[in-house]
Amino acid sequence: MEKSKKEIIGVSGLARSGKNLFADVATDILKQNGKTTKCWALAYYLKQDCEEFIKKNLGLSVWSEKNEEKNVFRDLLVWYGDAKRKMSEGRFWIDQIQKDLNESTADVNIVTDIRYTTYPKDECYWIQKEMGGKLIHLAKYTFDKSGNKVFDLPPNKHEEHNDPILQKCSDFNIEWLSVGLKYNGSYIAMLADPYVREIVTNTLVGCGLIK
Repeated sequence: MEKSKKEIIGVSGLARSGKNLFADVATDILKQNGKTTKCWALAYYLKQDCEEFIKKNLGLSVWSEKNEEKNVFRDLLVWYGDAKRKMSEGRFWIDQIQKDLNESTADVNIVTDIRYTTYPKDECYWIQKEMGGKLIHLAKYTFDKSGNKVFDLPPNKHEEHNDPILQKCSDFNIEWLSVGLKYNGSYIAMLADPYVREIVTNTLVGCGLIK
């Protein structure tokens, strides 16, 4: 398959590793360098598929940001997403997003939730081989009382299995310190953090997207 001429980045890492933070900071930095950016999520298509069912049967919104509500249907989303993957050898959600990506006019497209590399032509293969893009892996850590790095643990068996493989396959492996406590969870403050912006800038330079 001919590689896409679109610039594309895939971001992987455990839940809460900062994938959206990376994408949002990258979007701002690329804008400052005169480039347009579009962020995508494979999970968007999964949620869209399940939206009506969850609203009708649970009285909840699949787009809710409340953890207590998300926890009610989280396992359902994981099950349904995995069922569709098994039926298509990992290609179902890729095919959904591909249709929209083909229409994108952005200079750089960032897929913020690359989570699987179970099948031969799974998400990792799609980003790197089919789309000719770069895969970035994030690992977030804090320090314990002895000054040792403590990395986040996988929240489920899917991530426990796939994350180490994605880390090995990635073009860029980033270990970064959690800055959430520093700003009492303020996302706006995290977006402006010099440490975060330096890491993202260096990665974009490494990808050849800025100089």
